[in-house]
Amino acid sequence: MLRIKQFSILTLAALLVALLATACAPSKAEKLNNEGNDDFAKQAFQDALVAYQTAQIEDPELAEPYYNAANALYRQGAYADALKQMEMALNYTDKEALAQAGYYNQGNSFYNQQDLQSAVDFYTQALLINPDDQDAKYNLELALEQLQQQQQNEEQQNEDQQQEDQQDQENQDESQEGESQEDQQDQGDQQQEDQQDQGDQSQEDQQQEGDQGQQEEEQQADSQEGEESDEGQEGQEESQDEAQQQDGQQGEQQEDQQQQGQGQPQDGEPQEDQPGQLNQMPQPGQRMTAEQAEQLLAAIARDGQTLQQKLGQIFSVPWTPPVQDW
Repeated sequence: MLRIKQFSILTLAALLVALLATACAPSKAEKLNNEGNDDFAKQAFQDALVAYQTAQIEDPELAEPYYNAANALYRQGAYADALKQMEMALNYTDKEALAQAGYYNQGNSFYNQQDLQSAVDFYTQALLINPDDQDAKYNLELALEQLQQQQQNEEQQNEDQQQEDQQDQENQDESQEGESQEDQQDQGDQQQEDQQDQGDQSQEDQQQEGDQGQQEEEQQADSQEGEESDEGQEGQEESQDEAQQQDGQQGEQQEDQQQQGQGQPQDGEPQEDQPGQLNQMPQPGQRMTAEQAEQLLAAIARDGQTLQQKLGQIFSVPWTPPVQDW
């Protein structure tokens, strides 16, 4: 536990010595300072503080009221205000005992504020003035131990913080790597989907082209079949026309043969085509047809015979002797 100097540096014995040395009555500031010491001894720290502050007003350059006001503030936990009062005391004092006590109390104030390095510095200053101050030695060792522990704790905290930061960085890197892999996977999946879509589209296009080509082929085949059908129909019609013409010609020839049957030679009689001779000879008593007449005229023109001569040849009847003599 930290050791604290509880009373003012101006003890009653010291005041008696001072009074005997000076052989004069104390000043008003000194009386107020003494009243404050009485209240401080009774632990009436606020009443003591009022007396010390009143003494400071009476004698602003007197160091003791500042020193004692710092002790009263320290007892009330006002460490920052206590340090300010102690600084004023050190500025106005020329006594080593008060200075050594002032450094010691400043060390206590910094220690209670956990400013251990400043506490160590002020304990050291107090020991430089009075190396035999056992309280200052004890408090210095306590502050050094606390400071070393504090430094170790800070180092451990720094290491823990570095490890935590490193772990966070690794986690962040892993997260980014995972996100990158996910992005790559998503890109790969997207590319596969795009390729699949392109393949499907290409297959659809090929299917459409195949269907279109098949439709075109079917249309061409239908067109060819239509043309062939038309040609076949025309050929059939032509064949029918030719057949009808042949049938007509055959009918005409049959009619001609029927009309000219009397002029045809009988079986067993040779027929020779001679120039100027009609193909079909009219029978006696039968009239000549127009075609026979044309043939006759043409034959006469070729042979140079007269019409009468040609007719005589045509209508000559061979003489047959009578069966009986008359």
